[in-house]
Amino acid sequence: MDTEHDRSIDAALAACITRAEADGIGLEETLERLGPASFCFVCLLLALPFLQPVPLGPYTLASGVTFIAAGWQMMHGRRSPLLPAAMRQIRLHGKGWITTLKMCQRTLSLGRKITRRRHEVWVTGRAGEKLVGWLIFVGGLLLVVPVANLPFNNAFPALMILFASLAWLERDGLMVIFSLISGVLSAAYFIGVGLLLWFFGAQVFAWFRSLVPW
Repeated sequence: MDTEHDRSIDAALAACITRAEADGIGLEETLERLGPASFCFVCLLLALPFLQPVPLGPYTLASGVTFIAAGWQMMHGRRSPLLPAAMRQIRLHGKGWITTLKMCQRTLSLGRKITRRRHEVWVTGRAGEKLVGWLIFVGGLLLVVPVANLPFNNAFPALMILFASLAWLERDGLMVIFSLISGVLSAAYFIGVGLLLWFFGAQVFAWFRSLVPW
């Protein structure tokens, strides 16, 4: 069932989409409209493009730094995100951004089919804010881990951030568990890739050394 909390987020998102469709809206103004939900909204907004198999190049580093900064600020009790100037000045307009904003709307709507207020003690108050901030912070660190451009190497960290954001926005402590599971899967993925590169790299080096006289 919708709550006043849900309706306020929905109304803010709808207003942002209307502005973006008209003449655009700045990311900073978008965050101001969303108020206390702005930390997790910006994380939700920036995480969605990573939920596909193709690496996003420089966008990955910029977004990862933003996640790290947002998580750190949440852990330390800031009321709204202090983003880098380049990120604050982004103007949300054009088909791509409007699609992304609407995808956020649909993600929240879909999220409410699987979320509900439960284990709220995990995601309320300063302790809950610190926990969610820590999850977003770690997800950002995992996102910027320098690995080979392999399919889905950014998807698990993005899921970690997505679930943490839903946990805070929907007051659903169970999403914290899903966020932690995504973080573990991400770490396992990177460790597995590292081991494979080390093993096959050693094999290739040994083969090359057998061919070339030293």
